Amino acid sequence: MKTNGILMALSSLPSDTGIGDFYKSAYEFIDLLSEAGIKIWQLLPLNPVGYAASPYQSECGEALDPIYISLEYLKENGYIKNYKNFSNKPKKRVDFDKVREYKEKYFKEAFKNQKDTESKEFKKFLKENPWCYDYALFHTLFLKNNYLDWNKWPENEKNAAYNYNKFDDSAYKDDILYIEWLQYIAFKEFMLLREYAHSKNIELMGDIPFYVGYNSSDCWANQDDFLLGPDDYPTHIAGVPPDYFSEVGQRWGNPIYDWDFIKQDNYDFWYKRILAAKKLYDILRIDHFRAFDTYYMIPSQYQDAKIGEWKTAPGDEFFSFLNNKKVNLPIVAEDLGDLFPSVLELRDKYNLPGMNVLEFTLLDKKVEIIENQVLYTGTHDNDTLLGWYESLNEAEKEILDIVMRYKKMEGKDFLDKILNYAFGSCAKYLIIPTQDYLGLLSYYRMNTPGTCGAPDWQFKLENFDAFKERIPYIKGLIEKYNR
Repeated sequence: MKTNGILMALSSLPSDTGIGDFYKSAYEFIDLLSEAGIKIWQLLPLNPVGYAASPYQSECGEALDPIYISLEYLKENGYIKNYKNFSNKPKKRVDFDKVREYKEKYFKEAFKNQKDTESKEFKKFLKENPWCYDYALFHTLFLKNNYLDWNKWPENEKNAAYNYNKFDDSAYKDDILYIEWLQYIAFKEFMLLREYAHSKNIELMGDIPFYVGYNSSDCWANQDDFLLGPDDYPTHIAGVPPDYFSEVGQRWGNPIYDWDFIKQDNYDFWYKRILAAKKLYDILRIDHFRAFDTYYMIPSQYQDAKIGEWKTAPGDEFFSFLNNKKVNLPIVAEDLGDLFPSVLELRDKYNLPGMNVLEFTLLDKKVEIIENQVLYTGTHDNDTLLGWYESLNEAEKEILDIVMRYKKMEGKDFLDKILNYAFGSCAKYLIIPTQDYLGLLSYYRMNTPGTCGAPDWQFKLENFDAFKERIPYIKGLIEKYNR
């Protein structure tokens, strides 16, 4: 049965506190999705954002960013007396640093007033989420060491996660407890949101990166799972080799997994990541899926990706392991770009839907839409659909016009034609970014790959007015094409 969804970062929801959160704006958004007939809400990663506010370079792959905790929720539940709005005027951008600073004083007030850390529920949360202490300790030590790479910390701190019984954390007890409590509240709010989405028959689709960051509790607390040298720094790092788009390739900087150890450890690191995601999401998209089959490793001493080599990962064994464990979490494979045939074979062997992005494939005669696929007009890394169209040169627009006539696309304008075409396709899943439903231009795109800093990741709706006006149109498409 064909279905449909929407791509919308939680941070992009309208709010009076500078950023979307887990409470009322998200509940209202779910109500609007239900009214329109949209069945899947795809989110970007909700982990603590990393450098330049990227959700793909996080300090912890299991944690939720406290920035999404609702101040209204804290007020209604007696943690804080009141709060002032972040700004007198709704903003079209999220300033993560300023919002975090603004919310922090209310979090401190709430923590001072809370009694949760004495409760059985809080202790149960910590017991069921052992990563939380690792993250809290890592973050505390990271701040103490002025954001230095963890391999440059004092020896006892560098290896604290491996020597809990020998490491004295008493000086940091309050800091650790505060971070743990923020996670407790964030998860509590999110699980209530998830329950509400399910009550409206809406599934949540999550997104996790294949790699984790070096300066993360994931790497620091699981050092044996990565290729690290005697200095505890990665011997090799992740990226992709030179191609048509870049003559020096891409050097991402993430540590490479030690797959030999992970296999010996019965895939414990990755199994826990998948189980953590299953607690939150109904469907999971894995970014850079191809690395489960083949990955590119660059010697860490080089500053670009021209020198490196392809290695084979045990993806077949891992997905067989997941099947045997009966994890039963639908997984979407991000399989974009030039791939070895073995990547597609791995995807198809386990019947994982891949991805098709119309901005990449509309002008490519070799690519066809297939049934077991998630079809997008664009992703978080693409320009908006109208922005993309405006960026085409005249020759490309002529070719696109020929393609649309050949495919007999119906509609009153370019956007309407593409949306009708996408809805009428054979793809089982269809995900449309909010920006494309609203017909927004390039100013509103989420991210531009290869750039760093504002305005990447900062897109935010001022209100839901324009989306509400589009609901009859969206509902009409869903009913017309039985999605």
